Amino acid sequence: MEIIEEFIIQYNKQYDFYTELARIGNNKLESELRKRGIKAIVSYRAKGIDRLTEKLVQRNKEKNYKNIQSIFDDIIDLAGVRVALYFPSDRDLIDEIVKDLFKLIKKKNFPESSHKPIYTKRFSGYWATHYRVEIDKADKENRRYQNTIFEIQVASVLMHAWSEVEHDLVYKPLSGSLWDEELAILDEINGLVLTGEIALERLQKAMTKRTKESKEISNRYELTNFITNSLNKNYINKLKLGDTKILNNYFKNIFNYDTETFSKYLENINQSVDETISDQLLNMFIRDFYKEDLKDKSLKNYFTKIVGPNKDTSGFESFVKNWIVLEKCFNVIMREHDIIDRTRKYNVPQFNMLNELEILNKREITELQKFRRIRNQVLHGIEAPNDNYLSDAYFRLKEITFKIIEKIKDKNIKEELLHELNGI
Repeated sequence: MEIIEEFIIQYNKQYDFYTELARIGNNKLESELRKRGIKAIVSYRAKGIDRLTEKLVQRNKEKNYKNIQSIFDDIIDLAGVRVALYFPSDRDLIDEIVKDLFKLIKKKNFPESSHKPIYTKRFSGYWATHYRVEIDKADKENRRYQNTIFEIQVASVLMHAWSEVEHDLVYKPLSGSLWDEELAILDEINGLVLTGEIALERLQKAMTKRTKESKEISNRYELTNFITNSLNKNYINKLKLGDTKILNNYFKNIFNYDTETFSKYLENINQSVDETISDQLLNMFIRDFYKEDLKDKSLKNYFTKIVGPNKDTSGFESFVKNWIVLEKCFNVIMREHDIIDRTRKYNVPQFNMLNELEILNKREITELQKFRRIRNQVLHGIEAPNDNYLSDAYFRLKEITFKIIEKIKDKNIKEELLHELNGI
């Protein structure tokens, strides 16, 4: 017991540290969920002193702790974040987000086949995913939190509520052991919760159907729901969804769209490339609606919306316009060499092919891959490079684009693309 008491004294001194660690994790998740249009309730906590003491006394009977470090190694949820999803099927999207935001140490899916409940159940119990993670990247102010594990629990709002009741009454009994009838009632409630999760999934599909029939997407939550329930499951499993907030802002401020039009763009998603669904869609729309003569749909207007009216957007606009011409050139070259489907309007460029065709060297391919990252940063309105850097990148991108155009065989298409590039 002395070791436990020493641990509790030390943990009590570090309680604020674990609370802040959980808060950082909570804020990162909450921000990303909003960006991707996923409805959930996110909460956080550091483990309470009283409950932790009870847990350690119980676990010590089996673990027989030798020192304070052995307790730290055993208890991994001193800081915890809970994500309670409105729709259970969004667990796959949360998996993508957790792996993007944090350094994943361990992932555990429930129910576990090895887990033996302390009473006989008819229903399967707790359905959730638990992640042990660390802060992957932090600014100087929060760097001290980087190498400490905390836990993220992901389940539906219904499942979280049921698990709290069961855990406190069965596994942490504060008012004596439950009778068989009480355990049976808890099992019955679990059955209702699992039925409720099925109902939530049906509700999500009904929302997609309503959105499709009304032909209107009102917000980013409906947008995310429409994408994930319209695409084949293989696409969602293979590709990252990406930032649907960017898409929604573009559509809301720049382009009036309906579900019928949007569905046609979804049909062009390519699952064999390393580009998020949102970035692929945004690139398709900008490619179709980037010209100045489209007034409110112009790139100038788009960048003014995301970076503010007081910032010069000419560098952003020129770089992205050049990128669009580059992609057109790539597609022409690929079609002339019968490498890609001629009927496919949108293709995510695989620039390595230009090296195989001896059109660009490896250094230029590396530059294009770097420019692709810059394009994504510019379109997302985050981490945008300074004007001088962007200007240099634009002129270099233009040089490479000219080099590709020179290899196009069709003279009419070559002249058209040269005219478009020179007109930027």
